[in-house]
Amino acid sequence: MIHFIPESPSSELPAPYAEAVARLASIRQALACVEQVAGKDVSPRDSEARLALGFPGASPPVQRCFDARSAKVASAAAAGLEAIACQQDQGVAPHPAALDQLERDLAAGLDSIDILFSL
Repeated sequence: MIHFIPESPSSELPAPYAEAVARLASIRQALACVEQVAGKDVSPRDSEARLALGFPGASPPVQRCFDARSAKVASAAAAGLEAIACQQDQGVAPHPAALDQLERDLAAGLDSIDILFSL
């Protein structure tokens, strides 16, 4: 089973920020993986930079909103990657339309997270 929980938080960063960075990086890697499986170039994003600038000074409600949105996107990413892996294990190529939909869903999820730190 795929999961997006960091194995060990960084000792240099406060725990909530370190977890936020790890979760966002995992989502970003999942999107890159889907793009590569679909035969596309990895899309450039500045999500990590936005998080670095906005999360440490964000209010508790914004941080909770980030947690909720990122948990939802991470769950979708894990389920999507697991489905792709199961198909590939069976020797079946993932359907291109399914890959496109997963890519759009993950990109939209990252966009909804990015907007939190763009205001």
